[in-house]
Amino acid sequence: MKLFRYFGSLLLAVVGCATASADCDIAIGLAPFITEGDNVGPGVEKKLQTKLKTALAHSGVAAGEYDNQFFLIGRFDEDYSNEAGGAGGRVLVKTNLQLAICDGNNQKVFAIANFPLKGVGATNEQAITRALGSLNTNNQEFINFVDNAKKKIIDYFDSNYQTYLQKAQSAMSQRNYDEALYWSSSIPECSRGYTQASALMQKVILGRINYEGSQLLAKAEAEWAANPTDQGASAAYAYIQQIDPSSSSYAAAKALGQKMATSVKADYDFETKEKYRNAVELEKTRIKAARDAAVAWAKNQPKTIVRHHWIVWR
Repeated sequence: MKLFRYFGSLLLAVVGCATASADCDIAIGLAPFITEGDNVGPGVEKKLQTKLKTALAHSGVAAGEYDNQFFLIGRFDEDYSNEAGGAGGRVLVKTNLQLAICDGNNQKVFAIANFPLKGVGATNEQAITRALGSLNTNNQEFINFVDNAKKKIIDYFDSNYQTYLQKAQSAMSQRNYDEALYWSSSIPECSRGYTQASALMQKVILGRINYEGSQLLAKAEAEWAANPTDQGASAAYAYIQQIDPSSSSYAAAKALGQKMATSVKADYDFETKEKYRNAVELEKTRIKAARDAAVAWAKNQPKTIVRHHWIVWR
């Protein structure tokens, strides 16, 4: 019986790399399943993913939300022993799990490791599941495997961060702010390009705020112009209260609110909105919105699930 299975899902892992100045987050995904030969049961799939996530977390990796150019992939060897032994016809499984951390965009393998596995169970699936027990947080070979990949990924960013900056600037010039946020926020803190990327990201955030503010203000003005009543003011207010205080449209939006308040005898001064009173909280809100936008943009990009066919295993 053969066992050959790629594993993973389009989940994201975030690799944390400690530096003297700051923690370093690098996006790494788990590659999609592709099956050849005999299927691995769902119990094994679940156990393997859980084991990998736990082991990665111990090495500074946490689950995330979107796909990335760097990914973790693996397979079991085709050849393994499957022997009945002991009372009740128990199954002995011996195999090797090969893991690799790769760059899908540039078709490079950053690290590869082989993990011998052995397990006994009442069924093949149970034996394989138990064989995964050695893939734990104390497995020094796995820790070294991840650390080696981290270093090479940082080297990659050190050599290529200008390309990310150029893509972000190009997207921003076309008002593709979510894409620009994705590229500018991809550069990790421990890369030499982080300072430039951080400054550019702030420009992108402000550009996005200004653009969205102008769009919201135009909608509010249209609502009020079409229906200068309590109903029209309420509809317009629903737009202007979404405008960020740092937007270039904020002053005009505030003036419109005061104009509506005078006309319909109601309070439409949206500056008193509580969440905008605290500058620190406002900045957190902006950063979260920017990250969410970058994640959403990445999620909507076409996924090439065959990108790992170029990998040559040992």
